[in-house]
Amino acid sequence: MTKRDIVLESLSHHKPDKLPYCLSLTDLTEKKMIEYTGDPDFFAHTGPYLAEERNESFIDCGNGKFKDMFGVIWDKGTQEGDFGVVSFAPLENEDDFSNYTFPEPDEKLIREKCERLEKQSDLFRMYTIGFSLFERAWTLRGMENVLCDMLLDPDYVKELLSKIVEYNLAVIDIVSEYDIDCIFFGDDWGQQKGLIMGLPHWKEFILPCLEKEYSYVKSKGMFIAQHSCGDCVETFPYLVEMGLDIYNTFQPEVYDIEYCKKTFGDKLTFYGGISTQTLLPFATPDELEKEIERIISVLEKDGGYILAPTHAMPGDIPPENVMRFLEVAKKHG
Repeated sequence: MTKRDIVLESLSHHKPDKLPYCLSLTDLTEKKMIEYTGDPDFFAHTGPYLAEERNESFIDCGNGKFKDMFGVIWDKGTQEGDFGVVSFAPLENEDDFSNYTFPEPDEKLIREKCERLEKQSDLFRMYTIGFSLFERAWTLRGMENVLCDMLLDPDYVKELLSKIVEYNLAVIDIVSEYDIDCIFFGDDWGQQKGLIMGLPHWKEFILPCLEKEYSYVKSKGMFIAQHSCGDCVETFPYLVEMGLDIYNTFQPEVYDIEYCKKTFGDKLTFYGGISTQTLLPFATPDELEKEIERIISVLEKDGGYILAPTHAMPGDIPPENVMRFLEVAKKHG
């Protein structure tokens, strides 16, 4: 069986002979691991089961700032990570869309990325649309503005989200021409406790957009993965009903993993589970291994689990813990 076959078996909720896993690293951490191991191809040698290409593209504006395809400017010089923080939101002071033109997908770039993915036929291939809905809205408008708009100008929010969905569907149209397994939506909804916008507003503004996107992906014969940091357990029944296949990041700090596995584990595949917030940065390698084994014992039952860190591993994680994660992952995979 290929690694792709093993992921597909796990997605069908049959426990495969091997546990699929994936290691995600920030650019800074990857550089640190290359220095630590002396292996310039460290990531390529980690043996992941997933292949991923991201839809984002950036123009270098100088001074550590980069403009994405929606015109949002990111300051990557003030915060560790691969995106940084928003320093310019094009719609922050705009009450309508008359002075802003929504982008068209960069077809040439998308096709180049899909062609790279197609070549990795032994892996489960995911095309990622990051900042796919709520996150794209607040990067364009500002977080406080969007949340206030939900109360004060709901039609504005619905129109904004509708235009974002139009862009996403156009991307999916292109991707669907290739032998790609999954569309992976990235869109943070959660806080450490509960949803940022609350469940009623999530249902009013986010849910209808997801229904449209999910049904479109399914019509193209692909799996759906959804990333959201934070506590989103309130949304799980709706995500299951809409046909979501994979949920990421599945943070153990905010979820009762036994409850979630028992309640939703026959429908959802959980991808993540190994904490980048508390476990990976602060545990000893032996403590880390013990906790990874515990989480595997809960989540791998009857398939439906992809072992991974809950987010791209940041630079505060000791290299020894990155290596121990890989040792445990490779032992099971």
